[in-house]
Amino acid sequence: MRAVEAFFDVILGRIADPSAPVGCLIAQSAAQSLTLKEENSVQVRALLDMQRQRIRAALADSSADSRTLDELATFVVAVNQSLAVLSRAGTSDADLRSVARLACTTVADTLARTASANGDGDS
Repeated sequence: MRAVEAFFDVILGRIADPSAPVGCLIAQSAAQSLTLKEENSVQVRALLDMQRQRIRAALADSSADSRTLDELATFVVAVNQSLAVLSRAGTSDADLRSVARLACTTVADTLARTASANGDGDS
């Protein structure tokens, strides 16, 4: 869970950094995917999958089953990309952090429910 929180902290820090390029290359590229060359579309999908795999690996120590971990990893990547889009639309840092906090709560609650269902306690 700490890895997911750290992931969002880095993303939100980069979004708030005025010296960093505005917006997310992946989100911008995906929005243009219909007009991209096939190799560029493949690269965008590969970058998203790489993010998903990193998040999945960070959650791997939990007692959740593979399907739940895959779903959570996809959810975290989706929220990450949504943060990029929201920031481009002028959403405040406080609101972006609220979205990230709620996403972390959702991940933590899902992992805790899975642990309880598997008899691993209240973690």
